[in-house]
Amino acid sequence: MTTISDVAKLAGVSLVTVSRVINNADNVSPATRARVERAIDELGYVPSGVAKSLRLKRTRTLALIVPDIQNSFWTTVARGVEDAAQSSGYSIFLCNTDENAEKQRHYLEVAISQRADGVIIAPSDNRVENLELLRKRRIPTVVMDRYIDNWDVDTVMGDSMSASRALVRHLINLGHKRIAMISGPLTTSTSTDRIIGYRIALTEAGIEYDPDLIQIGEYRSISGARLTHQLLETDNKPTAIFAANNVIALGAIDALRAHGLRVPQDMALVCFDDLPNTSRLFPFLTVAVQPAYDLGANAAQLLLSRLESEELPPPRQVILPTRLIIRHSCGATLKEPDIPSLTLPLNSDVHERIELVKPLTLEERSMVTELLDDESLSASRNRIETTDYERPDVSRIQAALRFDLADRAPHVEFALHSPRLFRHVLGARNGSGASKDDITPEDRAGFARRMGLDAIICDFSQNGGNGTPYDAICQMNGGTIANWSDLDRLEKPVSIVDQLNKLERHLRAAEGLNLGVFVAFDSFFDCTLRAVKTNDILQLFSNRFFSDRLLDILLERQERVMQAVCDRFSDVISFVLVRDVIADDAGPLLDGDQFAQLYKQRMQRLIAPAKEHGLAVAISAPGAIQPLLPMLHEIGFDIIHPSSFDYRAIRTAREAWRDKLVFAGGIPAETLRRSNAKEIQQQVKQVCQQLTPGSGYIFGVSGMVTDDIPPENFVAMTQALHQYGRHTHLDASISS
Repeated sequence: MTTISDVAKLAGVSLVTVSRVINNADNVSPATRARVERAIDELGYVPSGVAKSLRLKRTRTLALIVPDIQNSFWTTVARGVEDAAQSSGYSIFLCNTDENAEKQRHYLEVAISQRADGVIIAPSDNRVENLELLRKRRIPTVVMDRYIDNWDVDTVMGDSMSASRALVRHLINLGHKRIAMISGPLTTSTSTDRIIGYRIALTEAGIEYDPDLIQIGEYRSISGARLTHQLLETDNKPTAIFAANNVIALGAIDALRAHGLRVPQDMALVCFDDLPNTSRLFPFLTVAVQPAYDLGANAAQLLLSRLESEELPPPRQVILPTRLIIRHSCGATLKEPDIPSLTLPLNSDVHERIELVKPLTLEERSMVTELLDDESLSASRNRIETTDYERPDVSRIQAALRFDLADRAPHVEFALHSPRLFRHVLGARNGSGASKDDITPEDRAGFARRMGLDAIICDFSQNGGNGTPYDAICQMNGGTIANWSDLDRLEKPVSIVDQLNKLERHLRAAEGLNLGVFVAFDSFFDCTLRAVKTNDILQLFSNRFFSDRLLDILLERQERVMQAVCDRFSDVISFVLVRDVIADDAGPLLDGDQFAQLYKQRMQRLIAPAKEHGLAVAISAPGAIQPLLPMLHEIGFDIIHPSSFDYRAIRTAREAWRDKLVFAGGIPAETLRRSNAKEIQQQVKQVCQQLTPGSGYIFGVSGMVTDDIPPENFVAMTQALHQYGRHTHLDASISS
């Protein structure tokens, strides 16, 4: 094998010089560097990654330890981890424990001996003693899919309890009362959570719990078959079976077939986790699905953010939502006469229904505590305390969305891109800010606290700065996308890990300040207009096959990030914002039919994850958008930020859409740019008197706040809002 000494000898240099070239040191002349590089190429020398890592004390490898790589769920999880790690320059080595504590310990020793920078593990049980090797050595660790007792560690899992409850409730609604459950081992938190969800559903339906109907086994097919045989040999057989994972369900099907029983005609069957490859060809099983790929991607994101952070974040717990996919194995379609009987090949009109599983409420979790006398299941939430009207209060936004009144009008800025303003408010700490990209989440939170803004923006749009997922695409504007071959060279979006890191940092910055966080996306439509090689919008959409394909490429990429963000953070973000250009000063860019064909369904797809989670969705758009308000309302937008409207236009639109749409803005950016403090104060007073009564309104600048706006004018606007935006003040001024 070629060594570094061979390279040095051929190039006629020292070992130190070769090392400097390999490590891209500056103190090597160009001629010497070229000679060494020729020797490396000629000999085919590959530098030792291990030796380099010993110098850098970092191997850029991660260990992924899972219980059963043959299970398609864990295969998909592994792909999510690998994609996220690879995008950040890390490699993965995969270990399979077979749910065996001894094999797990062996692989932990391997991970340590191979100097893995961190470990992602789905442990074989919930005992911290079996992960003591990681904890004692303080190796960065993320626990996946399961809880670990007595260790405050980064954790990512699906909502097993809520999903199990949803599956069993579905069976109960179909008329089943004797529902058996085949569980995994009680040493794993997933098993106990799924049993709890099962019991909650029975209790809510008034069905007496029968311990004989719960069979405890392993997450294996043979266990599912054996325990199903036992259930079928009892005198009082169940009419439905809930399998705690997909391979248990496969074993149950084998046992039912051996007894001559059909699914669902003789026995209903549901399970946790899908069989993705099988379900494409034979969509049969009714399942509760965890987002397996996202589980892996989020685990990698948590680990990578810890590895790359200068200040270590506190341990985080991420619970991703599940979805109920209703197919045939539960028997639901047997009661629908217009659905054809299930045969192979499948009839083309066989459908499945997908429902988001809502997490347990605080009251429902209290019932769990009472039901099982288990304090670890109780939940608490930080109470939002009443704050002074000059301070942030995210509940003002929530009140506006309910068309209720708060202590004062909520204040949100949808396009705050002025480093000059941040320096003015925060002082020299942000003095290096030469562009909006230098405004950190901590700056935004500190600015909001001082100015009384009720939410800060986490910007994933093109205007959001570094790390946005579509910069690479949207920067191909000015006419580089003209034909089909151009589509093939569209750059890939930035890793989802970067997006999750960015939002998590904003949420940490806002924590404890009673401050909301909302996320902003570019629209696929706006990105298309910026990317194509024409300024003639009608010419662009005259080639429908090409324009449809470009729209769909951009939509799919944005949709992917929207789904990941909403699934992970829907319970902590205030709303979702989409930026778009759908009109100019003359009116809509396309006529109604064209918008219906090109825009409406695609936009509904983009915002569907937010709507699914019950999040409000806002659109910020310039131009004369009044004719498009019916379409925007039908699509599902809740908040309209017309960035070209003054308060009079907003008042007219709000009267027409009272209690249907919330409007935001009202202070034109030009007013702040050209007016003095006294004029701005009077303008704010008029806005508050005209728009704040009746609520359904969020105060802010209609356009973009940039460096050409004097910071003193923005501060004067904010102070005037605090004076005139209070509802007690409005009541007095209106009555007088």
